[in-house]
Amino acid sequence: MSMADLDRSLAFTALLELHPTFGSERPEDHQDIIGDLAQAMTAANPKDRWAFAKAWIGDRLAAEALAESDKAGAPYVIPHRSRIDYRMALAIARSKHPSRVLANTAVYRYGRFHEITIAGQPAYVAVVMMGSEIARFFPEGVQLFACGHKTVTTADALSNLVTGGYFYHDKRVLIFSAYGTTGSQRSGEPHDEATIFPYKD
Repeated sequence: MSMADLDRSLAFTALLELHPTFGSERPEDHQDIIGDLAQAMTAANPKDRWAFAKAWIGDRLAAEALAESDKAGAPYVIPHRSRIDYRMALAIARSKHPSRVLANTAVYRYGRFHEITIAGQPAYVAVVMMGSEIARFFPEGVQLFACGHKTVTTADALSNLVTGGYFYHDKRVLIFSAYGTTGSQRSGEPHDEATIFPYKD
């Protein structure tokens, strides 16, 4: 069996295990995505094919969710039905519309997503709003910065970049309230600059 044939078999298995809707329809409906993943795997020839497949599927799902959201047109936003994580941030940075509305406090405030590479490899995705870098998306979590602006606008923007909770502004203090610990009550902990928040489902 050739490497291309092995990659096609692995692509099918990976999609069956990792793709949320794969297998719920007829196999012939998925031939394109099986072929695309197998071809990408054979071309890249990665050392860890399962990790490659997992990342590829994540990228594909993020790009599809983003394309669906963008059909609504401007102003472009972060897709509401998909969580914001490294894969989604990367899809936004690589899209035709890397600037997204992050806050709407009388006027739209846009954050621009930039893919940052080190030695030719993707390192993280930076988000810049009004001249300040307010976020860095890494595979394991998002690092958030208020940059000294403890305002309603900053709270709104950072809330759109984190999962598992939200920010609010109280007496010039920026507070993060986690859904898992505080429910719907407005209570939480003051935000420590450059904290990394793991992604939540």
